[in-house]
Amino acid sequence: MKAKLFLTQYDRRINLVGSLILITLILVTGIFVYTTMHRQSVRLLDMSLETLSQQAAQLLNSQIQAMVSDTKSISARFSLIDALQQINSQQGETDAIEKLEQYVNALLHNGFNSISIYDYAGNNVVQAGPTSQELTESLSFELESAMITLWWNERYIQRIQMEVFDHNGQQIGYIVTEKNQSLLTQSLYEIGAIGESGEFMLCTPWREDRLKMECFLMNAASVQFRRLSRVLADKALPMDYALRGESGVVTTGDYRQIRVVAAHTPVGEYGLGLVVKIDEEELYQPITARAKEIFFYIILLMVMALLLLNWQLMPLVRKLVRSEQEIEKVNANLHRSKEIIERNLSELTHYNEAVGKLALVSVADQKGLIIQANSKFCEVSGYNEEELIGQDHRILNSGIHPKVFWTEMWRTVSLGDTWHAEVCNRTKGGELYWVDTTIVPLRDSSGRIYRYLSVRVDISARKQKELSLCQQLKESNCLQLIRQAMDSELSVSKLCQHILAHLTAAVQYPEIASAKIELAGEQFVTDNYVEVFAQRLSAEIIVNGNNIGELQLGYLESKLFWLPEEQNLIDIIANDLGRWYERKLADQRISYLATHDNLTGLPNWHLLQDRIAQAIAHAGRHRKRAAILFIDLDRFKIINDSLGHEMGDLLLKETGIRLRSCVRAEDTVARQGGDEFVVLLQGISDHQSAGAVAKKILEAIKQPYPIGGKKLHIGCSIGIAVFPDDGENADILLKNSDIAMYHAKEIGRNNYQFFTADMNQQIMERHLLETDLRRAAERKEFQLYFQPVIDMPEQKLKSMEALLRWKHPKLGSVPPSKFILLAEETGMIISIGEWVLKEACLQIKAWQERGYQVPRVAINLSARQFRCKTLVADITRILNETGVSPSSLTLEITESMLIQNVDEAVEILTQLRLMGFELSIDDFGTGYSSLGYLKFYPINILKIDRSFIQNIVSEPNDAAIIAAILAMAKTLKVAVIAEGVETQEQVTFLTQQGCNRYQGFYFSEPLTAEELESKLCASQ
Repeated sequence: MKAKLFLTQYDRRINLVGSLILITLILVTGIFVYTTMHRQSVRLLDMSLETLSQQAAQLLNSQIQAMVSDTKSISARFSLIDALQQINSQQGETDAIEKLEQYVNALLHNGFNSISIYDYAGNNVVQAGPTSQELTESLSFELESAMITLWWNERYIQRIQMEVFDHNGQQIGYIVTEKNQSLLTQSLYEIGAIGESGEFMLCTPWREDRLKMECFLMNAASVQFRRLSRVLADKALPMDYALRGESGVVTTGDYRQIRVVAAHTPVGEYGLGLVVKIDEEELYQPITARAKEIFFYIILLMVMALLLLNWQLMPLVRKLVRSEQEIEKVNANLHRSKEIIERNLSELTHYNEAVGKLALVSVADQKGLIIQANSKFCEVSGYNEEELIGQDHRILNSGIHPKVFWTEMWRTVSLGDTWHAEVCNRTKGGELYWVDTTIVPLRDSSGRIYRYLSVRVDISARKQKELSLCQQLKESNCLQLIRQAMDSELSVSKLCQHILAHLTAAVQYPEIASAKIELAGEQFVTDNYVEVFAQRLSAEIIVNGNNIGELQLGYLESKLFWLPEEQNLIDIIANDLGRWYERKLADQRISYLATHDNLTGLPNWHLLQDRIAQAIAHAGRHRKRAAILFIDLDRFKIINDSLGHEMGDLLLKETGIRLRSCVRAEDTVARQGGDEFVVLLQGISDHQSAGAVAKKILEAIKQPYPIGGKKLHIGCSIGIAVFPDDGENADILLKNSDIAMYHAKEIGRNNYQFFTADMNQQIMERHLLETDLRRAAERKEFQLYFQPVIDMPEQKLKSMEALLRWKHPKLGSVPPSKFILLAEETGMIISIGEWVLKEACLQIKAWQERGYQVPRVAINLSARQFRCKTLVADITRILNETGVSPSSLTLEITESMLIQNVDEAVEILTQLRLMGFELSIDDFGTGYSSLGYLKFYPINILKIDRSFIQNIVSEPNDAAIIAAILAMAKTLKVAVIAEGVETQEQVTFLTQQGCNRYQGFYFSEPLTAEELESKLCASQ
């Protein structure tokens, strides 16, 4: 009895301790496995969600950038800019609109729904394609000078409004483009359908309240536009992180206050945020469900282990402590153990059957020939068991894995180790499928391998998703690398090689991929390129609507492409390459315009400086000379002003052609600006060579120009500076040749002059005179003189002209012909003219306050004053400051000032006439104007130039001109004043012709204000 009690207690102790140890080990192992699987699964799900959000952001960013780039490219086209300028100026508006419509309609083939062009006033001048009605529920943001709008109307629609600038950077209108983003819509639909609670959000801060946001919410069922708060219950929503420029994955409450796992990322630099989210419960439900299965198997394992423990240990304990009398009990226990084993074997059989329904199981002999295959193996492979028996596994080879893959497999199993890998096989019908494969070598009792057990699990669905995601990542990385290369300064050849390298690396089978780019007549290929491919894809390269090349991608072996992804990839690359090449052509055009004159096509000032520097360096090395010929056209301004700028432009173009014909190919002809040209002669031996070219140019320029049905005649003045005699750098040579050119003009024009040191002295004197002139007013060196205008025959003081005199402290009285022209050239004539007007008004006011009846005083307006936009305002201000009425003044302008812009001149003169001024044309007859123009101007007085008066007694032509002017003036009811009258014979002739107003030394020299006061006393 005691022995039995001892046995029972010992038995129970062994059972208890063994069971506790076994249960603990199993639980710890199970929990560890579950925790590791759970952590890895959660991390994988989070990474997948984050990858989806980043891909969506990259796709959206690329779509926006591509459309902005396309729109910017359109807005920078010269044809668009020129047409808008014509429309804004209303010159050829109908033709410009028609051309613009043709141009815009051609651009619709680039994928735009519609393109709208607006002029500077906001008028829609051209509309191509149907424009969607923009909904109020939309997202808008700015990028550089573009306004970008996204809204939903059964798909995402993107609209860009961008300003259009002319070549001077002035806005002349704007362009609006619109495009359906079908690819973006499809991709976001797929992202929004990741689960029943899966949702894609695209938001931007609300402009009226930055703590709120406007969002598009997209899921598998619908798309909504909502305005939401960025923070709820003092907690930031996932979108708030994205709008702050942060990316990542968070688990928090969303706007519904439901726990979600959300991947957030900003979109470019547009202020947009993107969130992909799914309810936490749904996302982790597969893991939770898996936990129940794992715990079930742990419990099952514990039960089996306890039974096994009881079966293994108890007989040993009983053998040690039990006596012979308990042999029957041992037998009974063995019988009971047998029943347990049979039951376990039964369960194991059912388990194997269950595994057989899920796994593909086969057994191969030592040579690898299949000797057994289960039904699942046959079902998935498409072969029946009879077709498989006796075959090796190469019958399933897909050709995807390299030979080294199978060599490693055979090496592993031959050594008796278990081999595990993911394998792509091919079915009997040719379809690919993936299996998670484990091959276990089986040994006989002698330890020799005699069988191979293969257990495979079909993972095609998972692998398909992984391969698709991997391919998308490879393609995204490929596009990113290619676009980075496009953003760098690469040549066409280097960029194409970059594209070929990145493209072949991104496809499914890079080791056998080959590619070629044909672009604008050039061909670029990979090292392994062949003309005939086993499989091939291609895409056209379009530039400015024209096909200029093709991108080809092929496999050297018969492999299937990953369609449609890889076709879409080369389409995108071809499209990007076309846009890049289009931008490069535009940059080359801009570079050309930056170094060449837009009108003549000749090198401009910047390129000329570079050419001169090169010529000087070359001449210095070879002990040669170089010459600069500075050319200014004579009488060009007269033709340009009288016949119009269009005729002037044609004349300048023809002049450039003639100049090029006078020099060698290695010489340079450049346009300095206006009517000035520069010729650079390289490698000449002496001054005579430069003189010979100058003579050739003078002869070519003076030949008639048949333009617009007219024969135009001009000349030119040429200044020559020679390296190294006249300067050792470009600036000095250009300055000295300019000085020589002005000297050529001063001695009669239509000749050439070599630079000399004396010319520098003249320039220095002119510079000193200019410096003193700038300070003359503040030093009170200016003085007004007044020359009377006499009315005959009464010899009455009718009016007087205010004349400016300069009393220089060192030079004495400086002639007006010397300093007035200098003031006009430097722009000082504006301030000097205001001084003259104000001083004359102050003197008139002083005389009036002393009781004198002061006749009108004539004030000369310079050409610069007359063109000044504030002329009328400046005159009004001076009158208000001095208290003088316009009825006391006559404003004199020259004839040439009226023909530069007839409409503007008429408008200004009309304003002055309505204010009460008398208007006079000075030096009449010398300005090359048509007498017919006079009827358009509100003129009171004509002053006949002194050059006609001097010889009227002896020169019949001058007399005839005077008679014609007087007759015309009488018809137009305009008074006439004869200037420069110095003899009685001139007075007699003019009186006979009907002229009764005179100004000149015959009647009075210019007088000071004090001297004129006596005449005022006499005339009262």
